[in-house]
Amino acid sequence: MATVNLDLTPIHQCSADGCTFNASASCHAPAITVGDHGANHCATFLGIPTKHSPTNDGHVGACQLSDCSHNADLTCTASTIEVGTSAGGGTECLTYSAA
Repeated sequence: MATVNLDLTPIHQCSADGCTFNASASCHAPAITVGDHGANHCATFLGIPTKHSPTNDGHVGACQLSDCSHNADLTCTASTIEVGTSAGGGTECLTYSAA
């Protein structure tokens, strides 16, 4: 079983119902990547119908949003984040804050 560095920012809640890593509003991906070519997007979102068995709570493994105030050297420094669906239908980090 993979282990996760507990110094990584935990995902407090995920409301992206269509993601296979979401179980009861809790992300169970070991580590997600936030940012997709500069766009605020959960790059780990996986929209397949089979749900993975919940394991450990998810964490932010990398943040590619260089303009986010919580980003320090591609690492999220927020105490926790929330992931959800934007008005446009994309899955994004709702904790994002422009620097």
